[in-house]
Amino acid sequence: MTKKFLCLTIRFLDPVPTFHGRDEGGNPEWPPSPLRVFQALVAAAAARWRGSNFADRAVPALNWLATLVPDIVAPAAQIERTAYRMYVPHNAGDLMTSAWSRGDTEASMAKHRVEKDVWPTRLLSEGEELSAVRYLYAMPETGAELGPLQQVIADAAHSVTHLGRGVDMVTADTSILDSDAVARLPGERWHPTMGGSSHLRIPQDDTLTGLNRRYEDYLQRIGPAGFNPVKRLSEFSLVSYQSSAVAIERPFIIFELLRDDDSRFSYPQEKLIHIAGMVRHLAIEAMTNSPPASVADDWVSSYVAGHVKDGDVSHRQFSYLPLPSVGHEKIDPSVRRMMIAAPPGDAGFLKHLARLLVGRQLKPTAETRIGLAPTLVAARMDNVARSYVRQSTGWASVTPVILPGYDDRKPAKTRRLIEKALLQAGIDQPCEFDWGPFSHFPKSLSAHKYDRKQGPNGYIRPDHLLNQTAVHLKLHFAENSKMRGPLAIGSGRHCGLGVMAAID
Repeated sequence: MTKKFLCLTIRFLDPVPTFHGRDEGGNPEWPPSPLRVFQALVAAAAARWRGSNFADRAVPALNWLATLVPDIVAPAAQIERTAYRMYVPHNAGDLMTSAWSRGDTEASMAKHRVEKDVWPTRLLSEGEELSAVRYLYAMPETGAELGPLQQVIADAAHSVTHLGRGVDMVTADTSILDSDAVARLPGERWHPTMGGSSHLRIPQDDTLTGLNRRYEDYLQRIGPAGFNPVKRLSEFSLVSYQSSAVAIERPFIIFELLRDDDSRFSYPQEKLIHIAGMVRHLAIEAMTNSPPASVADDWVSSYVAGHVKDGDVSHRQFSYLPLPSVGHEKIDPSVRRMMIAAPPGDAGFLKHLARLLVGRQLKPTAETRIGLAPTLVAARMDNVARSYVRQSTGWASVTPVILPGYDDRKPAKTRRLIEKALLQAGIDQPCEFDWGPFSHFPKSLSAHKYDRKQGPNGYIRPDHLLNQTAVHLKLHFAENSKMRGPLAIGSGRHCGLGVMAAID
């Protein structure tokens, strides 16, 4: 049986489509969240049906819709780089009309307005179909009894006039589509998935109750005791969504390396694989003693320690990535932070490991020679950490990329090895790249081998990577295919080599 979807289509009426919605944190929201669409439907239904009609007709349909998590098909969009300023009169503006009625022509509205700078989200596609946003609710295979509910949602959609702010005027309608029709819809696909790049609000079982409560609070906001603020809506959930145009990013956690007196510990960048080795050893010990539920007997050896079985072409493992400090020309590039990254979709394993490692002290070896070892403490997201994980169209290697082979000093072979390394790292978006022996970051060391006699001109590598070609790499993605970190590329990508940072 062909799968069916209830398709709720939102079309913007502005000839140059823009959207002004913000999420709970005040950040630009795209695509418009399912909760925002649900609120628009509730408002439209309440205006269309009053009293018992709303309770009898709209409430069952809205409660049914609130249980579904839709896929979204939306046009590509970008936040405008240049804001425009709005002047919004506040309630004291009523004083102006009184002053003017008394003949006071010098009374000015300038004293009774609020300035607001607005960065709208501009849709990159125009036209009725290309600028439409569609919400696809999967229908059960036996859904004949849902016909009346679908009709109520369709009728309510016809009464929708705007999406959130009044400036975002829209029309809405519904249709039933099969899988083939869904596949032909133009636009980017946004799927609910663990570890997605965007977190969108969705309704839940008690969202309609919460909206009714807010409406009643709004009606009673002025009372005998004065003004009663209306509480924000809290009855909703957050769901991770991932765009088909952006690769799903890897879950990660960043630790600071702290001394006993809470001062930052630093370690020479050329020896960063020592830090990776100590953290890996601690992770093996912790996960051996407290493994996650329902994992295979060899899971710690394979996933945590990174031992690859013969013939395993889809090996998954933690990456232990010491982070040299980057950000400005005069920064000390020593290692003060440690990242552990997991494969996409494995945030649960990473959270389990993080709980075991926070507050644990590393165990030095004769090779590290660091005396009192540092403690792992959950790090705040500062500018250095953000350089490794933010979204960008440009990336450059901080530590050299160890290519999967030797290039025989032939540029064509170097290019093929770089393309192979990108695919191995899960980067399948088209990109331009260039390479060389030196990093974009002036304090990073070169791609040459570490030479103990000549001083720190390169990074220490594991023995099994000494005979492979190493390069520093720059990646350039298209604006609509920008990548979000963390990115680590090459044969050393699990021990701190080939780590990339975003560049403008």
